[in-house]
Amino acid sequence: MTRDGEGPRDDVGIDASLSARELIFREVPEVRTRTWGEPDHESVSHSERRGLPRPVRSGTRYTDVHLDYRLAGRLRLREQPSGPPPEEE
Repeated sequence: MTRDGEGPRDDVGIDASLSARELIFREVPEVRTRTWGEPDHESVSHSERRGLPRPVRSGTRYTDVHLDYRLAGRLRLREQPSGPPPEEE
């Protein structure tokens, strides 16, 4: 899940982009990202912004805005013990 293409591949990835000539937030958004997976998982998210500060302010007009967002994840399987299966009684 590295951005440079090295390392393990993602099982799932979501990419989104937004461009706007003008954008005004009526309220400051509360942004959260949550992921889950069974039996275990790894995830990463990343965004690149142009024309938007962190945090944005309500009522402020932002112009020439662009946002790229990536959310990626993969399942991590538990290690299976090697050797013969246990004997049944």
